Amino acid sequence: MEWYILILFLVVVVPYIIGQTIYQEWGGVGCLVPLLGCGGFIGLILSGAFAYKEDNGDTKISFEPPARDEKSHEMAVAMVREMAGKQIRLVSVHWSDPGRDEYLYTSDIEHSGMRGEVVSWMNEPTEDILSMSRYMVEPVKGEEGQIRLASVHWSNLERYEYLYSSDINGPTPRLRQMLSWKDEATEDILSKSRYMVEMVPGQEDEIRLASVHWSDSERYEYLITSRHQERQDMRDIYSWTREQPTNDIFSKSRYRVEFVDSSKEGETEEENWWGGDQSLEID
Repeated sequence: MEWYILILFLVVVVPYIIGQTIYQEWGGVGCLVPLLGCGGFIGLILSGAFAYKEDNGDTKISFEPPARDEKSHEMAVAMVREMAGKQIRLVSVHWSDPGRDEYLYTSDIEHSGMRGEVVSWMNEPTEDILSMSRYMVEPVKGEEGQIRLASVHWSNLERYEYLYSSDINGPTPRLRQMLSWKDEATEDILSKSRYMVEMVPGQEDEIRLASVHWSDSERYEYLITSRHQERQDMRDIYSWTREQPTNDIFSKSRYRVEFVDSSKEGETEEENWWGGDQSLEID
């Protein structure tokens, strides 16, 4: 709100005051001067918005491309088996610090229609954020190393609310909007909600998630916690659509898996809608 008031003051009040002064000195023609200045100011704001780039090169650490050998695949499959049927939270490794875990969560903000916004909480997590950051891990039948994530907070036995990579662009075509489907899942949603698990080299509890629907053999489309902020205290979640991810993207796609002990968090039977902490069989 403070920013809106400041912009309103700069765009309306200041030009009006200047215009009155100029009118007294040079007449009506002089009033065009503040209008030109106002137009330039708005143009500067818009140019900054359209010049947005996710890959801002703020990561100086070198990241090697993930190995795709048999051992790496076996590690990913083992991680899926460990997560299957359990609640987890995903913590952004890139943006967290020793005193604050930055959680990915399904917010109560509607994007459009039956779509909810998936974001990352930048501050100390509240009980509400901790609840909305819980996801049940559902293995994809017949596919080793693939999962879906259903929001524990928003789902129920009749309807699983899945995270999915939509066909909606983010602020640039390099970024694909990550959303949550609030209605009964269609075949299209079930396809777009599939993610391949990839272990971060050298880390036992860190993973990357690549969209199965949008990736191909030459390009893995990774989920990232972006630096982009549509709202205060929230970073947006996207997937990276370009060919080879850079070091910056590899860093922002790292998530630490935090298992949720629902008994310690005092969940009711109704909230534990899928039937408890149990492993699901991978067909």
